[in-house]
Amino acid sequence: MIPTTPDTTWRIAALALAAVVLCYVGAGAPTLSRLLDPAVIGEGLALKPITYHWINHVDRAIPEADLFASRFYVLMLAALNALAALFALDAHRNRRRFAFVLGWAFVMLIVLVNAQIQAFYTLG
Repeated sequence: MIPTTPDTTWRIAALALAAVVLCYVGAGAPTLSRLLDPAVIGEGLALKPITYHWINHVDRAIPEADLFASRFYVLMLAALNALAALFALDAHRNRRRFAFVLGWAFVMLIVLVNAQIQAFYTLG
């Protein structure tokens, strides 16, 4: 019998599903309606759960459940950054992987600039 390697598409899909489940559990298993709330998505992409401006009195008025739900998006960004780092460190580089890493670096630049702007105007 000829040994076969596992299909990489299925392996990547399984790893992606495992990453989503781990991020969901790490965020405290919030409800789906809470995850899809536009305010929660905005707070997650502004990195509010991990930045210093949560000490502001305006931010303290936000429900704690929203904070936990927005952690899901922060954890997903971290997982995608880890994936991009693995692609960048892989010895078998190609154009698609380079484009993914470069595109993801640009997306993270936008997210971090947005977080800085949100923090600046929230602390005002």
